[in-house]
Amino acid sequence: MPDAMEDARLTAKHADSAEPQAGELVYRIHAARDDDGWRGVIAQVRARFAAGTAVLARRHLAGGQGAVLYGAPEDAAFFRTFAEYSPRNPWFLSSHAYQPLQVIGGDDMLSNGDLVRTDFYHALLRPHRYLHRLCGVVAREADVVYFLELYRHEEQRRFGTKEKVEFRGLLAHMALSLENRWQRHSAADLSQALMRIIDGHPHATFLVEQDGRIVYCNRSALALCGQGSGLYRDGDYLAAVMPTDHRALREMLVALARRAGDTGDAHAAHPTQVLSVSAPGYALPTTLTLQPAGASLRSGLGEERAVVVVSARRQGVEHAHHDCLFARQFKLSEAQARVNALVFAGHSIASLAEALHVSENTVRSHLKQIFQKTNTHGQMELVRLHAQHCPPG
Repeated sequence: MPDAMEDARLTAKHADSAEPQAGELVYRIHAARDDDGWRGVIAQVRARFAAGTAVLARRHLAGGQGAVLYGAPEDAAFFRTFAEYSPRNPWFLSSHAYQPLQVIGGDDMLSNGDLVRTDFYHALLRPHRYLHRLCGVVAREADVVYFLELYRHEEQRRFGTKEKVEFRGLLAHMALSLENRWQRHSAADLSQALMRIIDGHPHATFLVEQDGRIVYCNRSALALCGQGSGLYRDGDYLAAVMPTDHRALREMLVALARRAGDTGDAHAAHPTQVLSVSAPGYALPTTLTLQPAGASLRSGLGEERAVVVVSARRQGVEHAHHDCLFARQFKLSEAQARVNALVFAGHSIASLAEALHVSENTVRSHLKQIFQKTNTHGQMELVRLHAQHCPPG
């Protein structure tokens, strides 16, 4: 449908009427954000073209199933009959004419003499004394077509050429507005699905802007703040308890945002960053991994702000070394994988030796072999590299 959307943009650009009512209608089309807004649009279209009924409807061309999405006036009985007799609608005997932005008069497809002999006419149109029809295709995807349809009474005149031109101009605006609405709904649905996944995640996850403003955080993140983790919420902002940690966190967020902006790619040119934060009175710090996550448009400001994913892991919880992607990739032995997992969990050499019931020299020997296999030169560099393969979560 890209060609149709481009056609819509070009038509919309040149089809604006100078009349105040037409300008107001175009504004309402683009301002419609919900069902009530679209009902108002259809009602105004009906009034604009002096139609008895106006409907925005959907039809499956192959199967014939159809339904009214919005209509004016609101007539539930009319809408039910419209859907029931949709497969017998004689104006849809040919699907080739129903292309995006195409305007079709009733007599373009079928003479009035043939129309009045159909079940569709007797069931739907005749009870309301409708005879004249004007239809415009708003969008089409494969065999599904969305169309705007107007009906006039028998005693009214047919839709004229000037009205058809104006009608096509409105179709272009409606096509753009509906496409934007569908894209917003699709993005919102995907966002909600992803948020449900993040909310159910056992580890704390924050989405923050470069100044520390929290865009989103899951339930685990809310529970983590203020519980000796070294992190807390300062209003709408993520903050570290210790001033040095707080400064390091802010500098790291700004640096990640700047690098993502310089490269134009949130993930390509820079690795995951790792930071440990602590709180007074707690022995083990919390490990944070920070990863660029693109940009988000801040509502009300109209500007894009870089977003960073901050994952928090309470140290002292051992990483699952037996099923560790990092250990497999660098071919660590069982003992080396266990040492590496404990380093990733925040243990010092002394606590490693205690946890493994070995000497500190043995721990150092394992670490030396791990450094050689991973081409790293210290525990912090090892943790950073590990986090790129197995981020906390």
